[in-house]
Amino acid sequence: MIRRRISRPTRLRLADAIGEACTAILAKPARAMVTSLGTLLCVAWFVTALGLASTAGGQVTSAFAHRLPTHVLISPKRASPAPAAMPYPAGTEQRLGALHGVIAAGVFWPLRLRHRVVVSARPQPATVGSPRAARGRTADNRARAARQTPVMAASPGFLAAAAVKLSSGRLFGAWDQAHRAQVCLAGVVAARALGISHLRHQRTLYIDDVPCAVIGIISRANARQPILRSVVLPSATAIAQWGPPDERAGAMPSVLIRTRPGAARLVARQAPFVISQDRPDQFLVRRPPGPGQLRDQVAATLTSLFYALGWVSLAIGTLSIASVTWLSVRERSAEFGLRRAVGARRLHILAHVVCESAILGLIGGLAGASLGVAMIILLARARGWIPVVAPLTVLPAPLGGAAAGMLAGVIPAMFAARIQPAETLSRSLAI
Repeated sequence: MIRRRISRPTRLRLADAIGEACTAILAKPARAMVTSLGTLLCVAWFVTALGLASTAGGQVTSAFAHRLPTHVLISPKRASPAPAAMPYPAGTEQRLGALHGVIAAGVFWPLRLRHRVVVSARPQPATVGSPRAARGRTADNRARAARQTPVMAASPGFLAAAAVKLSSGRLFGAWDQAHRAQVCLAGVVAARALGISHLRHQRTLYIDDVPCAVIGIISRANARQPILRSVVLPSATAIAQWGPPDERAGAMPSVLIRTRPGAARLVARQAPFVISQDRPDQFLVRRPPGPGQLRDQVAATLTSLFYALGWVSLAIGTLSIASVTWLSVRERSAEFGLRRAVGARRLHILAHVVCESAILGLIGGLAGASLGVAMIILLARARGWIPVVAPLTVLPAPLGGAAAGMLAGVIPAMFAARIQPAETLSRSLAI
């Protein structure tokens, strides 16, 4: 048996499919709105989830940035067999300050001699049983506290590296260092123990019977908290009065470097070579451990959580679109049967339903992307965060809505394409 076509097969162009889909959408706007509502909600939540992931990751990074190590401590690995003038060459602080990321650097060491260093608010009496001792026990208590007050020699760069803050007075600077001025700073704890509460009048401390004018009271130091219990004097003054630091007595000179957040690791690797290019391994570099690994873990966990929520919402939205489209196809079975009867092929019906679902998904994706961006801004502002919206998560959102609509319309379109014209028309005539 030979089969012949009675007429030429009909053809459906892309423009015709889009036009028919738009006509069907405009004919039933309420149905189209309900169908695109699922796409709108799923795309809006998908964009919101990805935007919140970026915003939360930025907040985690910002929060951990304030806790990144910003100080590096460098000291010789071992004491010399004989006292050395200084284990660091001249100009070390200037060379370290030229490194990228370094804010300040300075040398310091505890003042330790072969005998106990005594700090007092008045000259030590020649005899303990002098008549002045009858004035009370206050002076004796202060004297005992003075013997326990540590003394620190430091350069002006060390004060900047330690972020020293004063409650009154001033810091010693380059002029005091160059002229070996007999001045000092007292930590707030040491000043209280020595009976110094203010600097309205000139106050003098006697360090091992050497008078030093107190020019400032230290109230805070971010890097070296023992400064608050110590008396700090210029390093040049200490060398002029007691000689270079005696490493055998425990006066090990160290270098404190203050860096910008995130630069401590690189500075710690470069600093020994800046100090000594010949023997960089003779220095011990200590850097506080940073929370970088914990920060990455927290950010990755938050990002994966929000991404999972976004994809789950997109899947739920796709299923909701598919269910609404399925009901719509069932209601329009007579329409599709009539189209088949006048010459539409199964492929044409399939293309019509898929194209209609894609257009509704595109409309819902556009509206959902706009709603998602608005939700990110509102939620971030409510929490006091800086909203972070990645263009790669917003711009493809309408296309994602169209893809979700196409995917959701495949099965209903296959059902519509399998509708038999005779059965559909007979059913509709019987009704």
